[in-house]
Amino acid sequence: MLQRIQTVYMFLGFLAALFYAYFVYFEIFTDNQLYGFAAGMPALLILINIFLYKNRKWQIKLNILITFVLIVLLGLSIYQVGLLSGEKSFSEKDIKLLVPVISIVFLLIANKYIKRDERLVKSVDRIR
Repeated sequence: MLQRIQTVYMFLGFLAALFYAYFVYFEIFTDNQLYGFAAGMPALLILINIFLYKNRKWQIKLNILITFVLIVLLGLSIYQVGLLSGEKSFSEKDIKLLVPVISIVFLLIANKYIKRDERLVKSVDRIR
């Protein structure tokens, strides 16, 4: 069932993670392609997770893993931007670092709705 609300939130998280991967690949880690590949992994995992709609427990676990990976990548990006700029004033690169936070928020909201679906299915199974 791809028409569930958590799929919409995961897709929005996918778009945010994809934008973040683009940003990391072309602006922050231009010299090291491994970081660009690592930044694209959460977007790919979210896309795979959308199609795991029959196994809600795996969706929850994979969302938690993706959230952890995004937090680690965000930390690396903040560290790298701090090394790159060397300036103390406001930078537009700092705004783009909010994108993984948006993706994390969408994944957490999707987890909430996946858990709600799981509870609904368990309650229906008890009635039978």
